[in-house]
Amino acid sequence: MTDNAPSQWNSLAASAASGQLHLNRGVARQCAQRCSAFLIELVEIKRNAMGLASIDGFGTQLKSGVALAAKFEKKAANGDYSLDQAIADHIKVVEQMQHVFEEIEARYAASDAAAARGIDSAGATMRGN
Repeated sequence: MTDNAPSQWNSLAASAASGQLHLNRGVARQCAQRCSAFLIELVEIKRNAMGLASIDGFGTQLKSGVALAAKFEKKAANGDYSLDQAIADHIKVVEQMQHVFEEIEARYAASDAAAARGIDSAGATMRGN
């Protein structure tokens, strides 16, 4: 994950909220749905990865085996940018992506509602109501 990925999606969220970012109708909804499904997968991957935080296959007789096991355990969890942190960062970015797509879809829905109100209002005026 790049260091600036969250800020890029925050910027895109602001563009979506202001109406400057557009996707074809329905595409944003499909992207948001895919993000939702991907989040479920990432949470499962993170849960499974936590099982790697305890390694016992290197034995306890040799110091090198114990040290090697500890090194691999730290790569899985609680180490310098371990697997659990990397997956958590991916989850944050996909959540931001989902928010952007939902914002775009919400703008379509709001636009449709405003257009419908305008048509209803014009119809009422024409009927003399």
